[in-house]
Amino acid sequence: MDELVTVLAQARAALKAGETQTAVRLYRRAQELSPRDPEIPHERGLALLETGEVGLAAVAQAEALALDSAHIGARAQRAAALEALGDDEGAARELSELLTRVGPQPALSARLAGLEKSVLRAASRRLIGAPMQRLHSSPLIGSAFARNISDPLTFRAPFGDLKTQVREGKLVRLDLVFDSMDASLGRSDVSYGGTTEDEHGRRVPLDEFRSAGIVFLSESLGIEPIRARRMLSFLLEPECGLGPHRFALLDVGWTIEGGNGARRYGLFAGL
Repeated sequence: MDELVTVLAQARAALKAGETQTAVRLYRRAQELSPRDPEIPHERGLALLETGEVGLAAVAQAEALALDSAHIGARAQRAAALEALGDDEGAARELSELLTRVGPQPALSARLAGLEKSVLRAASRRLIGAPMQRLHSSPLIGSAFARNISDPLTFRAPFGDLKTQVREGKLVRLDLVFDSMDASLGRSDVSYGGTTEDEHGRRVPLDEFRSAGIVFLSESLGIEPIRARRMLSFLLEPECGLGPHRFALLDVGWTIEGGNGARRYGLFAGL
Protein backbone atom coordinates (compact mmCIF):
# COMPACT_ATOMS: atom_id res chain seq x y z
CA MET A 1 0.00 0.00 0.00
CA ASP A 2 2.82 2.41 0.79
CA GLU A 3 4.35 1.75 -2.63
CA LEU A 4 1.01 2.41 -4.35
CA VAL A 5 0.59 5.75 -2.57
CA THR A 6 4.15 6.74 -3.49
CA VAL A 7 3.82 5.70 -7.14
CA LEU A 8 0.50 7.50 -7.58
CA ALA A 9 1.93 10.66 -6.00
CA GLN A 10 4.90 10.49 -8.37
CA ALA A 11 2.64 9.90 -11.39
CA ARG A 12 0.42 12.87 -10.56
CA ALA A 13 3.42 15.10 -9.93
CA ALA A 14 4.97 14.06 -13.26
CA LEU A 15 1.72 14.78 -15.10
CA LYS A 16 1.42 18.19 -13.46
CA ALA A 17 5.02 18.96 -14.42
CA GLY A 18 4.34 18.04 -18.03
CA GLU A 19 6.45 14.87 -17.87
CA THR A 20 3.69 12.84 -19.50
CA GLN A 21 5.70 9.81 -20.61
CA THR A 22 7.01 9.36 -17.07
CA ALA A 23 3.48 9.76 -15.75
CA VAL A 24 2.15 7.06 -18.09
CA ARG A 25 4.89 4.65 -17.00
CA LEU A 26 4.16 5.31 -13.32
CA TYR A 27 0.41 4.87 -13.81
CA ARG A 28 1.09 1.49 -15.40
CA ARG A 29 3.05 0.48 -12.32
CA ALA A 30 0.24 1.75 -10.06
CA GLN A 31 -2.26 -0.34 -12.03
CA GLU A 32 -0.14 -3.42 -11.45
CA LEU A 33 -0.27 -2.70 -7.71
CA SER A 34 -4.02 -1.99 -7.67
CA PRO A 35 -5.64 -3.65 -10.72
CA ARG A 36 -9.24 -3.15 -9.52
CA ASP A 37 -9.11 0.62 -9.10
CA PRO A 38 -10.80 2.35 -12.11
CA GLU A 39 -9.28 5.74 -11.24
CA ILE A 40 -5.80 4.58 -12.21
CA PRO A 41 -6.49 3.67 -15.86
CA HIS A 42 -8.71 6.77 -16.06
CA GLU A 43 -5.82 9.00 -14.97
CA ARG A 44 -3.46 7.10 -17.27
CA GLY A 45 -5.84 7.85 -20.12
CA LEU A 46 -5.69 11.56 -19.29
CA ALA A 47 -1.90 11.40 -19.37
CA LEU A 48 -1.98 9.60 -22.73
CA LEU A 49 -4.21 12.32 -24.15
CA GLU A 50 -1.56 14.84 -23.14
CA THR A 51 1.00 12.90 -25.18
CA GLY A 52 -1.31 12.86 -28.19
CA GLU A 53 -1.76 9.08 -28.06
CA VAL A 54 -5.54 9.19 -28.39
CA GLY A 55 -5.90 5.53 -29.36
CA LEU A 56 -4.15 4.32 -26.23
CA ALA A 57 -6.13 6.89 -24.23
CA ALA A 58 -9.37 5.35 -25.51
CA VAL A 59 -8.11 1.89 -24.51
CA ALA A 60 -7.20 3.12 -21.01
CA GLN A 61 -10.66 4.64 -20.50
CA ALA A 62 -12.23 1.38 -21.68
CA GLU A 63 -10.22 -0.40 -18.97
CA ALA A 64 -11.63 2.03 -16.40
CA LEU A 65 -15.18 1.44 -17.63
CA ALA A 66 -14.70 -2.32 -17.49
CA LEU A 67 -14.01 -1.87 -13.77
CA ASP A 68 -16.74 0.72 -13.19
CA SER A 69 -19.34 1.19 -15.92
CA ALA A 70 -20.77 4.18 -14.02
CA HIS A 71 -17.51 6.15 -14.16
CA ILE A 72 -18.70 9.40 -15.73
CA GLY A 73 -15.25 10.86 -16.34
CA ALA A 74 -13.96 7.74 -18.08
CA ARG A 75 -16.97 7.59 -20.38
CA ALA A 76 -16.72 11.27 -21.28
CA GLN A 77 -12.99 11.00 -21.95
CA ARG A 78 -13.41 7.82 -24.01
CA ALA A 79 -15.98 9.61 -26.16
CA ALA A 80 -13.52 12.47 -26.72
CA ALA A 81 -10.68 10.09 -27.58
CA LEU A 82 -12.79 8.08 -30.03
CA GLU A 83 -13.97 11.27 -31.73
CA ALA A 84 -10.36 12.45 -32.13
CA LEU A 85 -9.48 9.03 -33.54
CA GLY A 86 -12.16 9.18 -36.23
CA ASP A 87 -14.64 6.79 -34.64
CA ASP A 88 -17.65 9.10 -34.43
CA GLU A 89 -20.02 6.15 -34.14
CA GLY A 90 -18.18 4.86 -31.07
CA ALA A 91 -18.04 8.37 -29.60
CA ALA A 92 -21.79 8.83 -30.16
CA ARG A 93 -22.49 5.52 -28.46
CA GLU A 94 -20.47 6.57 -25.40
CA LEU A 95 -22.15 9.99 -25.24
CA SER A 96 -25.58 8.41 -25.53
CA GLU A 97 -24.79 6.12 -22.61
CA LEU A 98 -23.42 9.08 -20.66
CA LEU A 99 -26.64 11.05 -21.18
CA THR A 100 -28.75 8.15 -19.90
CA ARG A 101 -26.69 8.23 -16.70
CA VAL A 102 -26.41 11.97 -16.05
CA GLY A 103 -29.76 13.14 -17.44
CA PRO A 104 -30.48 15.97 -19.90
CA GLN A 105 -27.43 18.06 -20.79
CA PRO A 106 -28.01 20.50 -23.68
CA ALA A 107 -24.32 20.80 -24.57
CA LEU A 108 -23.82 17.02 -24.64
CA SER A 109 -27.04 16.51 -26.59
CA ALA A 110 -25.90 19.01 -29.22
CA ARG A 111 -22.53 17.30 -29.45
CA LEU A 112 -24.25 13.92 -29.84
CA ALA A 113 -26.40 15.27 -32.66
CA GLY A 114 -23.28 16.55 -34.40
CA LEU A 115 -21.57 13.19 -34.07
CA GLU A 116 -24.58 11.37 -35.49
CA LYS A 117 -24.51 13.65 -38.54
CA SER A 118 -20.78 13.03 -38.90
CA VAL A 119 -21.39 9.27 -38.90
CA LEU A 120 -23.76 9.66 -41.84
CA ARG A 121 -21.31 11.90 -43.73
CA ALA A 122 -18.48 9.39 -43.25
CA ALA A 123 -20.71 6.55 -44.48
CA SER A 124 -21.48 8.51 -47.65
CA ARG A 125 -17.79 9.33 -48.28
CA ARG A 126 -16.04 6.09 -47.48
CA LEU A 127 -14.91 3.56 -50.08
CA ILE A 128 -15.98 0.54 -48.06
CA GLY A 129 -19.59 -0.13 -48.99
CA ALA A 130 -19.37 2.10 -52.06
CA PRO A 131 -19.65 0.93 -55.70
CA MET A 132 -16.39 -0.36 -57.15
CA GLN A 133 -16.44 2.47 -59.71
CA ARG A 134 -15.80 5.07 -57.00
CA LEU A 135 -12.38 3.56 -56.28
CA HIS A 136 -11.08 4.66 -59.69
CA SER A 137 -11.66 8.36 -58.91
CA SER A 138 -10.38 8.13 -55.33
CA PRO A 139 -7.20 9.95 -54.25
CA LEU A 140 -6.06 6.54 -52.98
CA ILE A 141 -5.63 5.38 -56.58
CA GLY A 142 -4.59 8.77 -58.00
CA SER A 143 -1.36 8.47 -59.96
CA ALA A 144 0.09 5.90 -57.55
CA PHE A 145 -1.84 2.75 -58.51
CA ALA A 146 -2.63 1.14 -61.84
CA ARG A 147 -4.95 -1.81 -62.40
CA ASN A 148 -3.26 -5.20 -62.69
CA ILE A 149 -4.40 -6.48 -66.08
CA SER A 150 -4.03 -10.13 -65.04
CA ASP A 151 -6.07 -9.56 -61.85
CA PRO A 152 -8.78 -6.89 -62.20
CA LEU A 153 -9.34 -6.75 -58.42
CA THR A 154 -5.71 -5.79 -57.71
CA PHE A 155 -3.98 -2.46 -58.29
CA ARG A 156 -0.21 -2.05 -58.41
CA ALA A 157 2.04 0.82 -57.22
CA PRO A 158 5.85 1.00 -57.06
CA PHE A 159 5.69 0.31 -53.30
CA GLY A 160 3.00 -2.39 -53.11
CA ASP A 161 -0.45 -3.68 -53.98
CA LEU A 162 -4.01 -2.57 -53.28
CA LYS A 163 -6.31 -5.57 -53.22
CA THR A 164 -10.08 -5.32 -53.33
CA GLN A 165 -12.95 -7.60 -52.38
CA VAL A 166 -16.29 -6.91 -54.02
CA ARG A 167 -19.74 -8.22 -53.18
CA GLU A 168 -22.78 -7.36 -55.29
CA GLY A 169 -20.82 -4.61 -57.01
CA LYS A 170 -19.73 -2.92 -53.77
CA LEU A 171 -16.36 -2.80 -52.04
CA VAL A 172 -16.42 -4.85 -48.85
CA ARG A 173 -12.69 -4.95 -48.07
CA LEU A 174 -9.47 -3.21 -49.08
CA ASP A 175 -5.94 -4.44 -48.33
CA LEU A 176 -2.91 -2.18 -48.80
CA VAL A 177 0.11 -4.51 -48.82
CA PHE A 178 3.65 -3.09 -48.98
CA ASP A 179 6.48 -4.84 -50.79
CA SER A 180 8.72 -3.88 -47.86
CA MET A 181 7.32 -1.96 -44.92
CA ASP A 182 10.83 -1.19 -43.67
CA ALA A 183 11.87 0.21 -47.05
CA SER A 184 8.70 2.33 -47.27
CA LEU A 185 9.31 3.68 -43.77
CA GLY A 186 12.78 4.74 -44.91
CA ARG A 187 11.70 6.50 -48.12
CA SER A 188 10.11 9.91 -48.47
CA ASP A 189 6.67 9.86 -50.06
CA VAL A 190 6.54 10.92 -53.71
CA SER A 191 3.12 9.53 -54.67
CA TYR A 192 0.78 11.51 -52.40
CA GLY A 193 2.77 14.62 -51.51
CA GLY A 194 2.35 14.00 -47.81
CA THR A 195 4.13 16.27 -45.33
CA THR A 196 4.31 16.71 -41.59
CA GLU A 197 5.81 19.26 -39.21
CA ASP A 198 9.15 18.67 -37.47
CA GLU A 199 10.12 19.84 -33.98
CA HIS A 200 11.24 23.20 -35.41
CA GLY A 201 7.93 23.86 -37.16
CA ARG A 202 9.29 23.15 -40.64
CA ARG A 203 7.30 21.17 -43.19
CA VAL A 204 9.05 17.91 -44.05
CA PRO A 205 7.91 14.98 -46.22
CA LEU A 206 6.13 12.03 -44.70
CA ASP A 207 7.64 8.64 -45.32
CA GLU A 208 6.06 6.47 -47.99
CA PHE A 209 4.38 4.06 -45.56
CA ARG A 210 2.72 6.69 -43.38
CA SER A 211 1.57 8.82 -46.27
CA ALA A 212 0.00 5.89 -48.10
CA GLY A 213 -1.42 4.52 -44.85
CA ILE A 214 -3.09 7.83 -43.97
CA VAL A 215 -4.68 8.16 -47.42
CA PHE A 216 -5.79 4.50 -47.24
CA LEU A 217 -7.50 4.91 -43.85
CA SER A 218 -8.99 8.28 -44.72
CA GLU A 219 -10.52 7.06 -47.97
CA SER A 220 -11.53 3.62 -46.73
CA LEU A 221 -13.35 4.97 -43.65
CA GLY A 222 -14.45 8.36 -44.96
CA ILE A 223 -12.65 10.34 -42.24
CA GLU A 224 -10.39 13.39 -42.33
CA PRO A 225 -6.63 12.84 -42.90
CA ILE A 226 -5.69 14.31 -39.49
CA ARG A 227 -7.85 11.71 -37.75
CA ALA A 228 -6.59 8.97 -40.06
CA ARG A 229 -3.06 9.96 -39.00
CA ARG A 230 -3.98 9.49 -35.33
CA MET A 231 -5.54 6.13 -36.13
CA LEU A 232 -2.42 5.00 -37.97
CA SER A 233 -0.28 6.05 -34.99
CA PHE A 234 -2.47 3.89 -32.77
CA LEU A 235 -2.21 0.90 -35.11
CA LEU A 236 1.59 1.22 -34.96
CA GLU A 237 1.61 0.92 -31.16
CA PRO A 238 2.75 -2.53 -29.91
CA GLU A 239 -0.23 -2.63 -27.52
CA CYS A 240 -2.55 -2.44 -30.51
CA GLY A 241 -1.67 -5.88 -31.85
CA LEU A 242 -2.82 -7.07 -35.27
CA GLY A 243 -6.51 -6.33 -34.74
CA PRO A 244 -9.10 -6.27 -36.06
CA HIS A 245 -10.28 -3.15 -34.27
CA ARG A 246 -13.72 -1.67 -34.77
CA PHE A 247 -13.57 1.93 -36.03
CA ALA A 248 -16.30 3.95 -37.72
CA LEU A 249 -18.49 0.84 -38.13
CA LEU A 250 -15.70 -1.06 -39.93
CA ASP A 251 -12.96 -3.53 -39.02
CA VAL A 252 -9.42 -2.16 -39.32
CA GLY A 253 -6.10 -3.83 -38.65
CA TRP A 254 -2.95 -5.40 -40.07
CA THR A 255 -2.73 -7.91 -42.87
CA ILE A 256 0.20 -10.29 -43.42
CA GLU A 257 1.04 -12.17 -46.61
CA GLY A 258 3.64 -14.83 -47.40
CA GLY A 259 5.79 -17.11 -45.29
CA ASN A 260 8.55 -16.43 -42.81
CA GLY A 261 11.12 -15.82 -45.52
CA ALA A 262 9.06 -13.38 -47.56
CA ARG A 263 6.41 -11.80 -45.39
CA ARG A 264 4.66 -8.66 -46.58
CA TYR A 265 2.79 -6.40 -44.18
CA GLY A 266 0.01 -3.94 -44.71
CA LEU A 267 -3.31 -2.52 -43.56
CA PHE A 268 -6.86 -3.62 -44.18
CA ALA A 269 -10.33 -2.15 -43.76
CA GLY A 270 -13.57 -3.96 -44.34
CA LEU A 271 -17.10 -4.77 -43.34
